[in-house]
Amino acid sequence: MENYPWNVWTPIGYGAVKGVFLGLLAGWCAVVGLRVAQGVRRRQDSGAVRFACLVFVSGLLGGLVPGTLRDFLGAPQPRTLYYFDGPRPESQWYWRPLLSEWLTYTVLPALGCAVLLTVGALVSVRSSRRKGVGWAVPALVGAGLLVLPHYAAAGLPAPEGNGDHVNESASAGLVVLATGIGLLVSAWVVWSRRRRSVRRAGPLPSRSAGGPPSTG
Repeated sequence: MENYPWNVWTPIGYGAVKGVFLGLLAGWCAVVGLRVAQGVRRRQDSGAVRFACLVFVSGLLGGLVPGTLRDFLGAPQPRTLYYFDGPRPESQWYWRPLLSEWLTYTVLPALGCAVLLTVGALVSVRSSRRKGVGWAVPALVGAGLLVLPHYAAAGLPAPEGNGDHVNESASAGLVVLATGIGLLVSAWVVWSRRRRSVRRAGPLPSRSAGGPPSTG
């Protein structure tokens, strides 16, 4: 950041917003995958191991395929390991440097996310209160985005350069704040709807009364 004082925290802000939208997309895909997998479980009476393997393989492939196609079919794109080595011919890139970058920045993140997705899917399937906390994650992320501009820019050099560069930081801050407010509003809507539906449904029957456990 010290080499680009005009940039200040602009990459951090846009990166956070990009992470929010990619996270929403990943969550939507996970929900679709869970519903399909649950339908397969009902039809085939498959166990938890098969369900976990299906979620893990789907998550791993979803993380590996885009990055792998970008790395192996595109132009050489050194990220961190070989970023400061300078340009090199493709004959030297498409072997050890490419494999190192691919394993570090594509395989390991995809593997870690697939494991977390599998654990979250199993916990979500076994939990009967998953709908009751559906508003908590967007509320926490939205609150974090509201304070991100202040803490991300703390201690960084002041914006320098022409007016366009200074305006880039201001526009990034507005984008982050708008995204945070949108997440908080959506969390409030989900929470209010959940609360109204619980009031309409009334108290759930207790298990001690001999009734089946609630699946809501």
